Amino acid sequence: MRNKTVDAIRKVSLIVVASGVCAYSNASDDIDLSQWTLTWNDEFDYENDELDKKWISQNGPTENQWVLSSRWRDNAVVKDGVLYLLSKKENRGGQGWTTGNVWTKETFGFGYYEARMKYAGAYGTNNSFWLWPKQGVSEGDKACEIDINEGHYPNIINTNVHNWTDTYTLPSGRVTHDDDQLHHTLNGSPEHAVELRRPVYTKKVRLTSNNPASIHVSEFRVIAAESGEGYKAGDNLAVLNQASIDTNGIFDELPSKQVYAIDGKENTRWVSKKHGPKWLELSWDKEVPVKALELRNGWLQEFGESKGEYRNLISDYSLEYHDGSKWVRVAQYHAKKVADYSEEWHRYGLEWDEDYFRFYLDGDLFYEMRNDVCFSETTILLSLAILKADIAGPVTDAIDGTSMKIDWVRYYTKDQ
Repeated sequence: MRNKTVDAIRKVSLIVVASGVCAYSNASDDIDLSQWTLTWNDEFDYENDELDKKWISQNGPTENQWVLSSRWRDNAVVKDGVLYLLSKKENRGGQGWTTGNVWTKETFGFGYYEARMKYAGAYGTNNSFWLWPKQGVSEGDKACEIDINEGHYPNIINTNVHNWTDTYTLPSGRVTHDDDQLHHTLNGSPEHAVELRRPVYTKKVRLTSNNPASIHVSEFRVIAAESGEGYKAGDNLAVLNQASIDTNGIFDELPSKQVYAIDGKENTRWVSKKHGPKWLELSWDKEVPVKALELRNGWLQEFGESKGEYRNLISDYSLEYHDGSKWVRVAQYHAKKVADYSEEWHRYGLEWDEDYFRFYLDGDLFYEMRNDVCFSETTILLSLAILKADIAGPVTDAIDGTSMKIDWVRYYTKDQ
């Protein structure tokens, strides 16, 4: 287990205690590349116009309903040994943003895939290293998408495996397909505590967040500064003093209720709606004395190959109390202080064979799942997209001029 410590102490009126724990596996799970042969690679150590020797670029609008950006060869630029996929706020191809993407002319099969990358440094961006059969699939084979990483700023890894061939219709009428989508936050802590230097007296406190996906809150605690009616100093006012709760809603695909955030049980959790701003607000009929706010978030995987790892840790939040006329912020957190994948180079890897998918960060295994569908040749894709509906966080002008950066891409085959 690798550990980092976050300096999260505010100097004004409170102390924030939060640790950053890197949750991916230890060295015993490293990929041993001495057992593999480098079969294909691109180091991007050439002039920009040579990119077209190995890669094909999209030139035009993007048909995916969730993507706001058209994509163009102009937005894929090789410079100083790095491939830049650029984002620009411009109207082109009927869309208000442009980005870049490329896919290989060659096809590949089972093996180990790895790319060294940096994310675009803004919410709203989808930084993807993935596999898809652009050449088509033979009759009887599945159209299989393997997302080694659909990265979201600042340090979210999304691994997805989609079977796009076998669709089915839900009772609601929506056509869907089998997939395995997981949102990995391998840096950070599930536990956050904010201790105020001086107590505040309030009827309302709240947590707000722009987290790109649903936020998972197993406990939101409000700690009493002194004794009062029905409670004593140090008690959790969220549980003991009958707080009313309001949120932005519930993700209805999981067993979730608002009250699970304040029921005193860490094995239950409120899971917010996926898209848009998120909030959790507690209120009381009378003022209560507050000395600390505590948050436990994410969920601990308790089954399968990745048992014991935390997922869906929150990327950002603000904590506030109401002073009778306005909201007053007492703490602000951003996961980029723990790890910023737009500033740090990381290696994202996939070992793929007829039985398993094994996903790696910097050579360390962090997730493993069975392969029941992906067996045919595929191409390698690198793409930057801007996503609507706050899927990757809010889309703002901060995206303009950012870029996904790729240092190299490598494909290995297993030695016999």
